[in-house]
Amino acid sequence: MPSRSQAKTATVLGWLVGGGAAVLLNFVLFQIFGEGYPVAPTSFGLFVAGAFGGMWLADRLGARAVRVLGIATGVLLGLALVVVVMISGSR
Repeated sequence: MPSRSQAKTATVLGWLVGGGAAVLLNFVLFQIFGEGYPVAPTSFGLFVAGAFGGMWLADRLGARAVRVLGIATGVLLGLALVVVVMISGSR
């Protein structure tokens, strides 16, 4: 059973991982479907769904959540950095 502060940390990391992964997924979908893709509503919807999914995952992982979601946060931030660098370099 995780402590109260670990549970809070896991919840925050779940929001970051889930929401961030959903926004990256939305970016990939925009790249696939092009200019006609409705970015604003899908970004909001996917972020909210991803954030709650990440929070659910944090609850399911229990005491392991901080370690697992911490690693996932680092990987996700690395992927986001790669996307930003790729976009900046293509202009």
